[in-house]
Amino acid sequence: MYKIPDEYFLRLHFPRSRFSRALEDTLLLLAEQINTIGVTDKEHFNKMLDDVIRDTNEVESTDKTIRNQRTEMIKLFGLVKYSDGAVVPGTRLIHLHETQDIPRFFKSLCKKFQYPGGFLKPDKVKDIVLNDVQFKPAKTILKLLKTGESKHGQFAVSTAEVTHFIFNDKRVTAENEMSGKTIKRIEDFRKSGDVLNMGSDVIRYARDFLKYMTLANLLDKFKGMYSLNNGEVKAINALISDKDYFNNYQDMIDNSGDWVANEYKKIDEQWMDWFADIDVEDDKKLNTPTSALIKDDIKFPNQWKKVREMLDQRNPVARGRALKDIGDEGENIVLEYEKDIVRKNCKHLLPQVKIVSDINSLGYDIISVEPDGSRMKKYIEVKTTKKNYIKGDPPFTISINEWSVAQQQADSYYIYRVIITREGIAIFEIKNPFKKHKNGKLVVEPLAYKVVYSSDSGRYLTLKTSNESEK
Repeated sequence: MYKIPDEYFLRLHFPRSRFSRALEDTLLLLAEQINTIGVTDKEHFNKMLDDVIRDTNEVESTDKTIRNQRTEMIKLFGLVKYSDGAVVPGTRLIHLHETQDIPRFFKSLCKKFQYPGGFLKPDKVKDIVLNDVQFKPAKTILKLLKTGESKHGQFAVSTAEVTHFIFNDKRVTAENEMSGKTIKRIEDFRKSGDVLNMGSDVIRYARDFLKYMTLANLLDKFKGMYSLNNGEVKAINALISDKDYFNNYQDMIDNSGDWVANEYKKIDEQWMDWFADIDVEDDKKLNTPTSALIKDDIKFPNQWKKVREMLDQRNPVARGRALKDIGDEGENIVLEYEKDIVRKNCKHLLPQVKIVSDINSLGYDIISVEPDGSRMKKYIEVKTTKKNYIKGDPPFTISINEWSVAQQQADSYYIYRVIITREGIAIFEIKNPFKKHKNGKLVVEPLAYKVVYSSDSGRYLTLKTSNESEK
């Protein structure tokens, strides 16, 4: 069995997170609540986070389990920072609320995640500092995979290989050896016919971090092997070229491993500030392209196929124009859906179907017409979320102006909830949301407003997929 030489072995770990499809909805709901409340006291924040976790957990959990999950989420995901006893939302969480882009949230997390880090207890931080570890897992893994691709054309690594050749080897984590040397070590191991310790407790930290990178849409997983998702080339290059590093722990802990408790507390607060915040301008490179999230081997609606054809134009000038015209992919998917319906039922009214979201005061994004020949207009507000899984109905917010227009337009007002995922695209239609709210079929809480919908609120639209069209 392969064994890292003793002088290079150092096992890295971090607090565990319980992965489930509910995690995404927990983060979206938490982002919405924290951003609505803003700065709050710690007791109020902890209770709110506990309630969100309890509501989204798939199984009933004890109070102790909920508290542990709360601590893990705060430490691992850099959700907030503390100032004079108050809890302040981090900009990573604020941007999740604004963009509804879950993979982007995890890209930002992967970009900042490093050793040493404030998610560890002080004695573990001390060990890492004394071993001269300065390690960003995502940056290192992406660089290695990119080097492997340049050499082999295709290259992938397993969880066990990431554990034994990257995470737990100081030649990588402390000495920052060139990716080519690490790849050579992996190749020599593969040729040797040797085996790796794949015990769950041994590989769990690399496995969990690779899960983060997959949720970030940076990696593709196939038969237990991880490779680059080259649709995310802009984000991958941004993480590889990133030089931002938090060095304050190294500056505080002396050569004997001693530190002053009060100073350590200050450094921990500085860490939370650094870890929770993002460079807003630079973080734009981490936006999730829908074409990178939706895979070719799944069923996708014709409406997305048309949008993608625009994005896939080879001519740089035409592609640039297409990217500018596309704007919000969710709006364009809905636009193409409405065009298909109107074209089929009343083709002469097709010119009336258009995007108007550039006019801020209207309270809706798209004007369409009812397909029954009545010429009645439809006013459609589009709410789009990008996540990894379709499962779950994450709440969304609408402005006071949008809600007022919904009340005025009654049956002519629609909300189209677009969920873009690696599993496909779903559109949930809510007609006359104000009436649905009055009838108790839609919960609207006056936060911004927050809308909690269920199957009684409307219906899922039937999207004809490319597979079906070919039959």
